[in-house]
Amino acid sequence: MINLRHILMTLLIATLTLALSTSCSNDKKNLLVTSPTLPTNPIEVLSSSKKAMSSIKSYQFYLSHRMADGSKIDQSLTLVDATGSVSRDSGIYLESQLLFGNIPVSAGIVKTEDTTYLRDPLTQKWQMIKEDTNPFDFLDPDTMIASIIDDVYEPHVLSSKGKYIKISGKISPSSFDYIFQDTISEDVNLTIWIDDQSSVIARAEIAGKISESDPNEIIRVLEISRIDEVMDIATPDIR
Repeated sequence: MINLRHILMTLLIATLTLALSTSCSNDKKNLLVTSPTLPTNPIEVLSSSKKAMSSIKSYQFYLSHRMADGSKIDQSLTLVDATGSVSRDSGIYLESQLLFGNIPVSAGIVKTEDTTYLRDPLTQKWQMIKEDTNPFDFLDPDTMIASIIDDVYEPHVLSSKGKYIKISGKISPSSFDYIFQDTISEDVNLTIWIDDQSSVIARAEIAGKISESDPNEIIRVLEISRIDEVMDIATPDIR
């Protein structure tokens, strides 16, 4: 049996956290990097990106994996990839591809201001979650951002030529304790591609094991597109 609510809550938290956490930085001393050869200060770039990401009204994201089949959610379920739309006006839509053992399945979430809908990966039928039992009510992107700001450290500029400024840093797997129950202690590498004109994030990669079940070489890839385009988060038909 699949614990549908647990799985989809995990997927939504994971994808939103990856999508939004990479736009964060702070002024703590452990973030400061001094290198006179760098053409750009990474703290300034991240600060500009944080402001840009907080001001956009909508975007689309795609989460995939390299060097691995996907992210293990539990012993029987693997997240292969996920795509979604975020609109600050109308809500969030998430579509995920999973492996239940070796069987491909898909699941979906639609979250509006007032209602959350889940699509069962086995029956493919949509169901509405009652307001008084909704496990997604606590989800707040701004709160998610604030909760992991302190864990991003040692940023430095890898490249500032071309369309994107490429910044690398580190993050502790403990930042994902509420997603994975068996996070490891070794920090992982985070690389971000930031548009040098708009300061919005176009791509982010997390390289390395977060969970004990991950292969050593796993890379989680997030791509962000369709910034500020009109996105209609449609309410599913549950008849």
